[in-house]
Amino acid sequence: MLRTGCLDAVTSVSGGGSLSPEVLAERLLLLIYAYGTNTGIKAVASGGHGHTEDELRYVRRRYLSAEAARAIAIQIANVTFAARSTELWGQGSTAVASDSTHVRAYDQNLFTEWHSRYGGRGVLIYWHVEKKSLAIHSTATAR
Repeated sequence: MLRTGCLDAVTSVSGGGSLSPEVLAERLLLLIYAYGTNTGIKAVASGGHGHTEDELRYVRRRYLSAEAARAIAIQIANVTFAARSTELWGQGSTAVASDSTHVRAYDQNLFTEWHSRYGGRGVLIYWHVEKKSLAIHSTATAR
C-alpha cells in the first residue's frame, strides 16, 4: 500500500494528521478488510496486530470515506496492472472481479446451503464484472 502511492488520496477531514504513513496504511487496510468482508471493526480489532478498536474507529472517522476507499482501490488496481508480467499472463486486457451476494432460499431448493458467514440458508450469487459486460451465475451445485 505504501509503494503504490494510494495514501495520496487519503486526507484527514480536519486537515493535517499526526499518524505516520506506515501506521495509517496498516489501519486503513484493517478497516477496508473489516468492511469488505463484513467482519466488522470490533472483530478485526481483536486480532493480534497491535491496533485497538478505538484507534481503528478514529482512523475510520478521520480518514476513511467512500471516495478515499474508491481511490485506494483504483490506485492499487492500476499499479497491479502496470506490474503484471506479460510473459506470465500474456497480452490480454480483460480483467474480472467478483463479489458474492447471499440470497435466502427455502430448504427445498436444490442449491440451498448453510452459510456460516451469513448465518442462514441460501445461495451465493457471484457477480463478475468487466468493463463491457456483466455475467451472473451461481456456483452452488445440486446434491
